[in-house]
Amino acid sequence: MSFEVVKASLPMFFSGLKLTLLYSFFGIAGSIVVGLACSLVKYFKITGLRRIVSAYVELARNTPLLIQLFFLYYAFPVIGLKMSSSTCGIVGLIFLGGAYMAEGFNGGLDAVPKSQIDSGKAIGMSKAQLAFYVVFPQVLAL
Repeated sequence: MSFEVVKASLPMFFSGLKLTLLYSFFGIAGSIVVGLACSLVKYFKITGLRRIVSAYVELARNTPLLIQLFFLYYAFPVIGLKMSSSTCGIVGLIFLGGAYMAEGFNGGLDAVPKSQIDSGKAIGMSKAQLAFYVVFPQVLAL
């Protein structure tokens, strides 16, 4: 068996690996930011945005990534939003990943025992203090 083809393809392979790692980094980082923002909206029960976040999560989780990418790449230029293929890929990954991250963070928020939240309220913590000092350290624990 000849490994000349493999040897000749290595530069292209490493170029693809570098691109995959770059897209993955930005996709995951953006997904965490979007997911955390969406879960905060749901946690603090912001009325107008809560419905929008719920609709976003349902839409993103119930459509395949390929369909979302087609929509971003081909439909957005029709309304005047032209993106490069790289930007489209990263935005698509963030759009899909953010919805899954939001559900993951919401699951963490729901897992905090009510007794701890009641204890924080009993000592006079505001909702923001309660979230920052009691709830989020448990949600973000690794």
